[in-house]
Amino acid sequence: MSDSFYIRLGLTVRGPYSVSDLHELANRGSFSKSHDVSSDKKSWTSASSHPDLFPTTRQPVGLDRRQRNADSDENDSTTAAVAPWTSQKPADSDEPAVDRAVPPPVPSTNVRELSQLAIWTTVVGPAGFTLLMVCTAMVVMRLRASAFAPGENIGLIAILFCDAILGGVAVTLGHLAIKKFVSIAGTIKERNLIVIGLSCGYTILILCVLYAVVLLISALS
Repeated sequence: MSDSFYIRLGLTVRGPYSVSDLHELANRGSFSKSHDVSSDKKSWTSASSHPDLFPTTRQPVGLDRRQRNADSDENDSTTAAVAPWTSQKPADSDEPAVDRAVPPPVPSTNVRELSQLAIWTTVVGPAGFTLLMVCTAMVVMRLRASAFAPGENIGLIAILFCDAILGGVAVTLGHLAIKKFVSIAGTIKERNLIVIGLSCGYTILILCVLYAVVLLISALS
């Protein structure tokens, strides 16, 4: 079996990681059996078919990997400092050393920031979508009654404008959350929250633009 693996969730590919790195990601909730794994980024299999890539006992989240391995390192004559990139070569192999990424421990502040961004995205997005449904009903009833007159529908214009702002905020927060998610390998739950918020945000913006065009045409006709 290969010593390093790439992991994939949807279109996002990360790695390479060693088995111990994957154990740490699994403990943190950033690697699960929903992922696909590959040793060459060409052939992919489900992580569920590789039980050895998951720890037998779940460790507390955020525990430093070097602390968990302290007992095994006590007997080493020398201990090298762990760097973001290290050159590793098997002792019994003639292959040249290969640079392999070793993920450093993720600061708890970054984890909290990602969680907060994901939550706010999924709050603002659906809230704006609910307001969009109200706006949709008002637009339909207004156009069925008569041509749209801006001076007589200030409330509808204000609601449409506020809804567009909520959509823009949801999209902005969603993209910030995606950037943070990729940088620290977030959890599947956070990914789902981001997708929900972004979907609502883009739907709001598209329909707000469509309603504005329809109302403008009705006002000019």
